[in-house]
Amino acid sequence: MSLNVTTISFDADDTLWHNERFFQLTQARFAGLLSEFCEATDLMEKLLQAEKWNIIKYGFGIKGFVLSMIENALEVTHNQVSRDVIAELIEAGKDMLAHPIELLPHAAKPLRQLRQNAKLY
Repeated sequence: MSLNVTTISFDADDTLWHNERFFQLTQARFAGLLSEFCEATDLMEKLLQAEKWNIIKYGFGIKGFVLSMIENALEVTHNQVSRDVIAELIEAGKDMLAHPIELLPHAAKPLRQLRQNAKLY
């Protein structure tokens, strides 16, 4: 049987392009914003737990990550987090979404080859 593949879609951050470092930078930004309410290590543990819990509701990715940060900020501040901090967390998410895709060294050649015969998304 022969398949005529015309389109290939990738959800391959961290396998085809850099992504994790932007999550780490944003986590550091998050920890800095909430440093008066919670130690960074505790905050990161709480954020990871929130992400695991929320993956069912929000899916995996930047938008779910930002929603988890906002929920976490509300929790650790007992709903006293300022509008400025919430705005900063939303801006951090926008910054993450705005980063251009930077392919990992091993990814460029196979993607060029695939692009010869199919549309890539």
